Amino acid sequence: MQAQLNLIGANISFLWNLDRFLPNMSQPWEKYLKFRCTGCGNCCRETVVCITDEDIRRIVAGTGQSPQQFVKFFTRDEVAMSHNDPLWLRFDKARVVMGLRKIRDRCIFLDAPSNLCNIYEYRPVTCRDHPVNVSFSDTGAVVKMSLSRIVKCPHAWDGNISKREVRRAQSVNERYEKSYLAKVRAWNQRKGGTKTAASFLSYLGFVASH
Repeated sequence: MQAQLNLIGANISFLWNLDRFLPNMSQPWEKYLKFRCTGCGNCCRETVVCITDEDIRRIVAGTGQSPQQFVKFFTRDEVAMSHNDPLWLRFDKARVVMGLRKIRDRCIFLDAPSNLCNIYEYRPVTCRDHPVNVSFSDTGAVVKMSLSRIVKCPHAWDGNISKREVRRAQSVNERYEKSYLAKVRAWNQRKGGTKTAASFLSYLGFVASH
């Protein structure tokens, strides 16, 4: 299984032919270790930010908000995802995916004037991964990196990301993602009972706010 699960949407990645702009490296994909975000905010505006239960716990602990204040369940008409994506939840009246609420055209936690994230320290794993897709060998070594083309990303090439940093971040993120996907599978296989947003959050261990 590829170590990095792209939770934002369609799993489309590509390798840009930018060798002429970057120093020679031992592997072509190592150029992406020079990636640096320029803070354009496109990925916080033009996508649905899918989240896990661990993301919710981290945001609740960091902000004091209840899940009901920032979690939304998006239908198939609201998010571009494969019909077979494992993130889909079966509710009584629709198939949905759990994500961060949006205010008009942007993530609820994006500060519009500055383009800065208001929960950067607690941001979801998909935000930590984006836009770099990483593949690993059976021994855990990085064997390929690429950039997602979900949204336009006017990045810079003067960053300095270490392979160790990539492996450490991906290891944590993969653990959270796998745990959540297991819960989604178990939820979808349940028979009987009400399947709504409130009952799913309760299933994940979040008590409804009053």
